[in-house]
Amino acid sequence: MILVTGGTGRYGEQVVRTLRKLGLEARVLVRKGSHYYWLNDTGCAFFFGDLLDPVSLRRACRGVEYLVACSGLQTETRANNHTTVTVEGHAALFKAAQEKGVRKVVMLSCLGVDRIEGVTAFDARRAAEEQLLASGMEYTILRTSLHEQFFLDLAWAVHDKGRAVLPSEGQNQIQPIASRDLALMAAASLDLDSVKNSIVEVGGAEVMSARQAFEAACEVVGVQPNATVLPSPALALGRRLGRPVRRYSHRLDEVAAWFENDFTVNSQTVKDHFSFPLTPLREALATSNEVYKIMRDPEEREKRMVHPQFYATVYEPGEAELSSMPLGPLPARE
Repeated sequence: MILVTGGTGRYGEQVVRTLRKLGLEARVLVRKGSHYYWLNDTGCAFFFGDLLDPVSLRRACRGVEYLVACSGLQTETRANNHTTVTVEGHAALFKAAQEKGVRKVVMLSCLGVDRIEGVTAFDARRAAEEQLLASGMEYTILRTSLHEQFFLDLAWAVHDKGRAVLPSEGQNQIQPIASRDLALMAAASLDLDSVKNSIVEVGGAEVMSARQAFEAACEVVGVQPNATVLPSPALALGRRLGRPVRRYSHRLDEVAAWFENDFTVNSQTVKDHFSFPLTPLREALATSNEVYKIMRDPEEREKRMVHPQFYATVYEPGEAELSSMPLGPLPARE
């Protein structure tokens, strides 16, 4: 059994689908209220829990041989932030996995955690990596570049609001990776000897500037790449003003880091470990954009929702109290 955390996220969903296409058993840790029903057609099992709830983590890890940790945060809240989730949540997850005898952990991290300091998102991911290393479990850490959906978000902002706001001109060099390629790498890392107990930096098929990636996303969405670049004084002011509302300043710092630093990898090393052909960025953008269109269309989205209020949970006989069992779907209405 393979447990996947963050399975309803952008990377995690692709990981779950890849595992199921390979015929592997996958159990997805999901929080109530998340859009887990997008995974209903995969045949995966759901376990309702939370990185903030150590008891649920220990239960979720029962009978699990492998763990793929895809959990991440885009926008923080008071309860779910980089301290409580990225750092403390992963510490609890790895402790539960160790206690339950999980054989190996594959963790998705990000490029730059070893050299970018003072940016909360990067600092927190580095701390999570250190916790995994300290656990003594077998591991593979994939430090990944930005995926195509990051740039699609910017392009759809142009579509909806007429422009996107960028923290800089984006002339830095990056290597965007297709989310489905990353999912294949994560699946391969479960038993690939060459990445055993290794930290591997991975990127996509092409090196380009962050600005070029943004323009490619706009082309796929069908909009002109209209963007307002924040001048340095305004960026610094935004960071200071954001501090009373932590999530804004942290997110601004993170996006600025992606647009101000080079994020490239040794492509030959990636090929040596993972021999499949990497997906060109425009192809990845086009594929993901079809999903975006569905998610933005209420009628199309409704067609793909299967029992969105049904709580399916993995329980084993004798391991759960009756009072903790889910109530099941709401009764049908005439």
